[in-house]
Amino acid sequence: MDVDKLRARMTDSVRVRFDDTWQKTFYPDVNSVLPSLGSPSRLEVGHAKQLEVHGIAARTLGPGPWSSVPFTVLEEKDGSLRQRFILWTLDGNRAAEAAGYEASVPLAHVSCYLGAVHEECGSTRDFRTGFYAIEIPKAVRHLFRFAADDGSWWELNRLPMGHTCAPELMHTLAAVSAGHPDFVLPEFVEGDVVVHVWVDNIRYAGSKRNVLAATERLDKTALDCSLTWKGVDSRTASRRYEFIGVDWRHDVSHVSLSSKLRKKLVTTRYELRSSSLSAADIETLGGRLLHASAIAGIFPGSFWFALKFMRGVTNSLNRGKRLPSEPVLLSSCIRSSLQGWIDI
Repeated sequence: MDVDKLRARMTDSVRVRFDDTWQKTFYPDVNSVLPSLGSPSRLEVGHAKQLEVHGIAARTLGPGPWSSVPFTVLEEKDGSLRQRFILWTLDGNRAAEAAGYEASVPLAHVSCYLGAVHEECGSTRDFRTGFYAIEIPKAVRHLFRFAADDGSWWELNRLPMGHTCAPELMHTLAAVSAGHPDFVLPEFVEGDVVVHVWVDNIRYAGSKRNVLAATERLDKTALDCSLTWKGVDSRTASRRYEFIGVDWRHDVSHVSLSSKLRKKLVTTRYELRSSSLSAADIETLGGRLLHASAIAGIFPGSFWFALKFMRGVTNSLNRGKRLPSEPVLLSSCIRSSLQGWIDI
């Protein structure tokens, strides 16, 4: 990704905010926080070598000044399982927050996006490499080091998922590439279509003629700024597609839950047969249920006790009173309410 070319398209206020976030991400005051004692977490060396093959990481001689936690999560993608690498940059996040960083990613409630279904069609684009599209400057890659289980040390050369500033940087660059009117200079605005951006996902909606023209300009921007898209998630002037957990049907002006979101909820319903879930899983479930309710037109207040329970667990997580992995007991009443909410 050619960040400089995209930066040149930003409005003055967006550029100032972007530069400040970039500074807090890659050039923090290394003396602003005391280094953590370190983490016993080490990545399997086979995974580290895969990152090296794809140009995401490289071997290095030893640890950096700060501590980071490498791990992988198993997730379903396009009908198959894959492992996603995350580097939780503990000290880097603390340094950004010590410098006054507060996230500003303008993601609205899903209901704010649904009106676009009344447009004739839509186009979607999804960045192929996500956060990895952003290159870490060579001078500061030592701040993004981690250990493998064979004792070797590695450092990232691409922005990892796990840094507190990463979503904002990615969202801003995606919005600029899409010509979002809140982010770019007037000559780069896509004014004839509805422009929606969700971190590294882009959607245009409008008349077929205008959507095709906007999509063609976006693809030219991609060539000019070295952006690449996922072919499987790219649709051009389509009347049906999935975006932000929604199945969009422009032909009948109808929205419903996407197949991916339905599958995740079905999996969770099965897990609710257990007497407990981790605090992190309950927080995730709460977000998914509220998201799905807005799409399906369900009033969450009908499940007030379950909503209050999930809110309590989330609040305790945010205040550090619970660990994400800590099991939380589910009463039969709460399980029944959550299962009923999913079934609707």
